[in-house]
Amino acid sequence: MSKMLRNALDFVRARTLRLGRSADAACGDRRSDMLLGVLVLALLSYSWMFSEISVPNERSRVYLAVAMVDHGTLSIDEPVRRYGEIYDRARRDGHYYTDKAPGSSLLAAVPYWVARRFTEPSDWRIHELVNLMRTWVMLPVSLIGFLWLRRFLRRLRLGPPAIDVASLGWILGTSAFHYGSAFYGHQLVAVCLLGALALAHDAERAQEESGRGRAVHLSMLGAGMLAGFAGLTEYQAGIPAAMLALYVVAGPVRKRPLALVTFISGALPFALLLFGYNTLAFGGPLKLSYQFLIDPSLRELHGQGIGGVAAPHWDYAVGGLFSLHRGFFATSPLLLLALPGIVVLWRRGARRLSVLVGAALFYFLLFISSTKIWYAGWGFGPRLLVPVMAWTAVPVAACIDAMERWPIASGFARGLALFGILIHQAVHAVFAELPEGATNPLIDAVLPALRSGHVSPNLISRVFAVHGWKSLLPLAVLVLFAACVVVLRGGRETRRSLRAWWAGTAIATVLLCAVPSMWAKPGWAAHEVKRFTQWMAQLEATEEMLRRPHRP
Repeated sequence: MSKMLRNALDFVRARTLRLGRSADAACGDRRSDMLLGVLVLALLSYSWMFSEISVPNERSRVYLAVAMVDHGTLSIDEPVRRYGEIYDRARRDGHYYTDKAPGSSLLAAVPYWVARRFTEPSDWRIHELVNLMRTWVMLPVSLIGFLWLRRFLRRLRLGPPAIDVASLGWILGTSAFHYGSAFYGHQLVAVCLLGALALAHDAERAQEESGRGRAVHLSMLGAGMLAGFAGLTEYQAGIPAAMLALYVVAGPVRKRPLALVTFISGALPFALLLFGYNTLAFGGPLKLSYQFLIDPSLRELHGQGIGGVAAPHWDYAVGGLFSLHRGFFATSPLLLLALPGIVVLWRRGARRLSVLVGAALFYFLLFISSTKIWYAGWGFGPRLLVPVMAWTAVPVAACIDAMERWPIASGFARGLALFGILIHQAVHAVFAELPEGATNPLIDAVLPALRSGHVSPNLISRVFAVHGWKSLLPLAVLVLFAACVVVLRGGRETRRSLRAWWAGTAIATVLLCAVPSMWAKPGWAAHEVKRFTQWMAQLEATEEMLRRPHRP
C-alpha cells in the first residue's frame, strides 16, 4: 500500500513539475511574442513612401473602397474624377473599374467607413487615404501574420532559435516587409494562406488528440474562410487555396466528412462573392478585369496566354530567382533554406506539409517564370512571390532547427537572415519602390542617396523635423536589436563561445552575400544616379508642403 502511495505521489509531483515548466514556457513565449511584436510593428511603421509618388496598384484598390462607401457602387468613376486617372483600371460600358480582385478593397472599406463617420469626402487627399489603408489594414494584418507564424512553428515543435530566426527573417528580411506596410494584396494573401494552414493543422490536432467535434469544425470553418478570402484578394491565390483543400482532404480530418463540408462552407461565400463581383462589373462570373484594361501596354502584357501567363521562359526564371533587384533568393537568401527544409519536414514525418509547401513554391516559381511582367514594375524583391513566402518560412524554420547542432551551419543560417534584414531595411528606408532601372539597388540608389542625405519620410522626420541619415539613427537601433535576436538567440545554457561562432559565421555570411552587389555592374550611369538624388530632393520638398493643413 505504501509503495502504491509513493508511486502516486511521484506521479503527482512529476505531473506538477511538468505543468509548471509548461506554464513557464508559455509565459516566456507570450513575453517573447509581445516584445518582438512591438519591434516588428515599429520597423514596419517607421518609414513610408513619398506622398507625391503615385502607386497605381494601391490607388486602384483605394478607389474601389471609396466608391463603395461614398457612392454605393462598384464603378470607380467618381474617385477617378476626384483623385485623378491611373493606369491600373478597366472600362466596361462606359464605366471605370479597378483591375484588381476586390478582396483588399472590401477590407479597406471598413476603416474608411469609420473615418467617414467623423469627416467629409473633401477632407481626404489621395495620399492620406493610401496611408490610412497602410496603417489600419496592412500593419495589423502583417503583425497578425508574424504572431501566427510563430504560433504555428511552436505547434510543429521547433526550437525557439529556429522560430525567432525564421519569423524575423520572413517579416523583416524578405519582400514581405515592404508589402506588409504597403496597400497591395500580396501580403494579405500570404497571411490568409498562413492562417488557413495553421487552423487546418489545429483541426487535425484536435481530431487526433481529443476528437472534439466543435474544435475541429470551428478550425476548419476558419481555415476555409481565410482560404476563400485569399482567392477573393488575388486571382492567382486560387491555386494554393485549392492545394490546401487537397491537403485537408488527405489528412486525418477526412474521417469527419462534416468537417470537410465545414471547410468548403467557409470558402464558398467568398467564391460566390467574387463571381458576383465579376458579373456586376464585367458581365460574367468568369470574366476578369484583364479583358477590359485601358492601358495598351498592360492590355498587351495581360493579353498573352491566360491573364499574361504563358509558357515558361528561361530569362524570366533567372531574373525572378537571382537578379539583384527582383531575385527571390538574391534579395532574400534565407529562403534558400526552404529547399533542404522541405526534405527535413519529410524526414520528420510532416510529409503532407512538405508536399503542400513544395507544390505551392513550385507553382509560384513557375508563375513568375511564365509571365513577361515577372519584375512587377517598380519595387524591390519579387512582389509576385510574396503570397508564398509565409508558407516558405515553415520549411526554412525546420531547416534552421536541424542545423542548430552544428555551430557554423547555424551561424550561416543566421547570417542569411541577417543579410536579408539589413538590405530590406536599407532599401525601405531610402526608397522602397525603386524604379525598374535600379538593377543594383545598393550601388544605384541606397548608397548614393545616403551620401546625399536623402531618405524616405519617417517617424523622426515627421515628428521632430530631423532629416537625412540622422533621422535613421533610431531605426538603426531597432535593426541592431533585431540582428542580436537573430544572431545570438539560444537557450539559457548557451555558451559564449557558441555565440561567438554564430556571430563570426553570420558576419562572414553577410559579407559573402554582399559580394554580388559589389562586383555587378551598376544599373544606372552616373548622370542617372545624380538625377535620382535630385528627384529625391524635390520629393522631400513636396513632402514638407503636403504636411501643411488641408483646406478643401
